[in-house]
Amino acid sequence: MFVNAVESIREAIRPMHIIRRRFGDNAILPDIATLFFVNEYGYAITSKRVSAILNAAVNTEQRYKIYLQKRSELPHDESYRFSLKRLERDLKLEHDTLTQIRYAFMGCAKGNLRIECTPHPKYDLALLHFITDDEYLYRGHVTFASEPPKQGQTVCRLGFPMPEFKNFRLNEEQDTIEFTPVGKNTSSLLALDGTVTRFLSDGERSFGVETTNAGPVGMNGAPLFDAEGRVVGIQCGIGVMLLGADIKMESPNSDPYVDRGMMHLAVHTHLDVIKDFLHAQNVTFYEA
Repeated sequence: MFVNAVESIREAIRPMHIIRRRFGDNAILPDIATLFFVNEYGYAITSKRVSAILNAAVNTEQRYKIYLQKRSELPHDESYRFSLKRLERDLKLEHDTLTQIRYAFMGCAKGNLRIECTPHPKYDLALLHFITDDEYLYRGHVTFASEPPKQGQTVCRLGFPMPEFKNFRLNEEQDTIEFTPVGKNTSSLLALDGTVTRFLSDGERSFGVETTNAGPVGMNGAPLFDAEGRVVGIQCGIGVMLLGADIKMESPNSDPYVDRGMMHLAVHTHLDVIKDFLHAQNVTFYEA
């Protein structure tokens, strides 16, 4: 049903590769997000999660650089360990605190790249503008539907669910994490269909579209589209609905208890929110 639709938009969809490191731990944590281009001028949209990562990467990097600099200035005497602990406390560096975040937008543009990020002031949506002195690497762009989807309509998403890339390492000499030119640097696309269950409203407007078949977090930023390949939303999260029917279960001590159960649903930013935001930012996009 969605074979032709997937083929028509897949070259406009790109992954954002992310690696993280926690304080006091050399393990590297990979992550991924999805974005897609709306025109030929380097404009793409994604979920607000991406804009949060961009800001967090800057803030954590600044704090960690301060830590490394101040650590190198500590005298290596009998008070070193005490001074180091005080420095960590002053900078609020605790176990599991994120200290480094690196990201790479894959297959988007070549050359000296600058990225402008504009998050929506209220809803889960962000605009990215890739500015380069070279060329764009994506091909084509999505086309938006002229009307929102209908309840009961079957729709599909296409995005990057899992961080399968392996091209990163810990640079022990510089005490930093980094992407490398060697190793697997790709992740695979996942097509996931579902049915529109309901629309979400905040009293001001309809801002969300809910569907069955919640996707993994890497699908956040993935386009939601119809059988003709026209975009009708963008995945931004997962919702949980408690089921109303009581289900009798057996507990470890053999006493019955009630579990109402849960249903996981995908939540998408509404088509009208997207188009209104693009209009407000004076960004060209296409409808059919």
